[in-house]
Amino acid sequence: MGKFAMAFNIGKTNEERIEAFEMYQQAFHAKKISENIPPDGKDIHIVMDLDGIKILLAPGEKVDKIIENAMCCEFHFDSENDLKKAYDILSAQSLNCSLEGPFPWATLLGLVVDKFGVCWALYYNE
Repeated sequence: MGKFAMAFNIGKTNEERIEAFEMYQQAFHAKKISENIPPDGKDIHIVMDLDGIKILLAPGEKVDKIIENAMCCEFHFDSENDLKKAYDILSAQSLNCSLEGPFPWATLLGLVVDKFGVCWALYYNE
């Protein structure tokens, strides 16, 4: 079906995200998987491996006016249909939701704050 990951929405500056990665690297021996800058050319996004779990360090400001929490669960789907099914289930009675794309990092992206307040970023890449 896919893979589970997480995102920590940290800080409004690139320096804060770099500092956060360095702290996690020292504390938990986190390993940097990648460091990317979206097409707008502003905010660094760092992906790290923390004991086998992939975690994205993303900007701490609102993400597309949907996700405001400091932590976000991510799920990377192998099929678009599986993403849409999960999105439909999670977005029923959700506090906030959005289905968008394409982006350089995702063909389709579903952002949901479910009815329990849990943030989800659902990704599908062709």
